[in-house]
This record gives sequence, structure tokens and C-alpha cells, in this order.
Amino acid sequence: MKTQILLCFTAFSLSCLSFAETVPASATEHLKPFTNVRVSMQRMLRSDDGRYFLDLYAGIWNPHGTLHDLTDQKTIAFKGLQKGDQLNLKSVSVNGDVATSEQYQLNGNLNANTGDMPAVFSAANNNENIPIQFGPAFTTVVEIERPLFIFKFYGVENAQQPYGKALKQVQVLNKTTNQVVQSLTGFTAYPKSIGYMDINFDGYYDIILSDTSNERKVEDKRFIYWMYNPKTHQFQRSPQLENITGFPAIHGEKQQIDFGNGQVYQVKNGLLNRVEDN
Repeated sequence: MKTQILLCFTAFSLSCLSFAETVPASATEHLKPFTNVRVSMQRMLRSDDGRYFLDLYAGIWNPHGTLHDLTDQKTIAFKGLQKGDQLNLKSVSVNGDVATSEQYQLNGNLNANTGDMPAVFSAANNNENIPIQFGPAFTTVVEIERPLFIFKFYGVENAQQPYGKALKQVQVLNKTTNQVVQSLTGFTAYPKSIGYMDINFDGYYDIILSDTSNERKVEDKRFIYWMYNPKTHQFQRSPQLENITGFPAIHGEKQQIDFGNGQVYQVKNGLLNRVEDN
């Protein structure tokens, strides 16, 4: 039987909206600002000619990514350095820093706001330099509506928390005006990092937190999903996704989410369709 899950970020039913209301933090909790919370942002970029698909993690101390050559069915892992907008990446083995037998480089200038990245892909064995123009793989209906956000983080510190402290609130600010547009509360999450990625391939980035409520730990692989709703211009929680156990590995080139243990879902028309084993 085919498993099919309707996601509330596409079907805006009253039942979904009632779950997704932001809940004020408890008045008894004294929240303190957290610094050094890493925002792990996965960018999904596609070349203008459609040949290359790039999963890119940039703006962090160890920028890295995976380049998919959809024509030659080749996948290359990269790791390297970033200085300002300039990225200089070299091919590595999939599982670490070991250089691959075939040496490749990917050098580009990433526009952090638009996601555009002119780049040069080169192979050491033939001295060939291939110019590639990357842009967002999944575009919004009206590109001017793509929101630009930054975040502030607040939480509690005490010995009862699995990591000595817990993330309790995420303030979402307009990057241009620095004004708070939404405060996400009503959760207990891992305090050192959050995920920021387009998990439903609609062109808008969503927020993923590691759930540490009820003494859960990161190893339990339970997550809280705040999906961006372009109709309300707000983030909404997704109870459907939160019922799935497993880390959501996003494969944008296939529009699939792999939660591990054979839990692979295809995203199509706002539905998560379970990919059955043959």
C-alpha cells in the first residue's frame, strides 16, 4: 500500500493552522540570549543549462557541497574555504577529507541574498575550465517575494536539560529592516545549531530544530519543523513531518527526502509519497 501524507504547508486547513499557532513562552521561564548557534543552511542550486545540481552549505567555517552531473550521472563531493562571497572548493571523498583520485575544483562567487553563483568547474587531469551559472533550483511564484531573514536565539540553562541548556525561542527578523516578524516558541530544542533549508522544494526556506523535549537527545533523531507559508508570510509547524523519526536528508535533484531506515518520500503537489522498495 502506498503511504501518502498531506503536508499542512500546502493544504491550509483549519486543523493545520490550529496546530501551527505560535505559543507564547511560559511566563515562569527566564530566557537568555544564546550566541554561537550555527545556522546550517542548505542551498540547492541548479545550472542554467540544467546539467548540474549543487547542494551547498556555505557561510560556515567549513563550506562544503555535492555536485551532481545529471548528464554523466556523476556525483562529486567538495570541501574548501570561503572568503566573503568567494568559494574555493576541492573534491574530497564522500566520507571525509581524503582527496579523490580525480582532482576537481569548483570556484565561484555566491550572492547570499539571491542564491546566484557564477562558478568555474575544473578538472586537473585535462586542464579544462567549464563556466557554470548557478541559480536557485526551486523558484517562488514571484521571486521578489522571497523573504530574507536573520535569527536571534533564546533559551534556558539548567542541569535538567540534556545539554545543560535548551533552545526555547527563535526570533525571526527581516534582514533588511532588522524588525522582528515572528517569534517561534512552544518547543524545547538542541541549543547549538538549527537547520535552514527548503524541505518541500517550494523555493522558500524552512526551519528545522532537533527536539530535546521529554529528555530526548540528538541521537533520537526527532525533529521540529517550522515550514514557511507564503500565503500568511509566517512559519507554521508541521505535525505530519514531526511524526516521522529520522534525520531528513534532502535530495533536491530527485525531490526526495530520506529519513533513513528505508523511509524515503517523494514530494509532489504538496504530498509526501512513500517510495516503496521494489
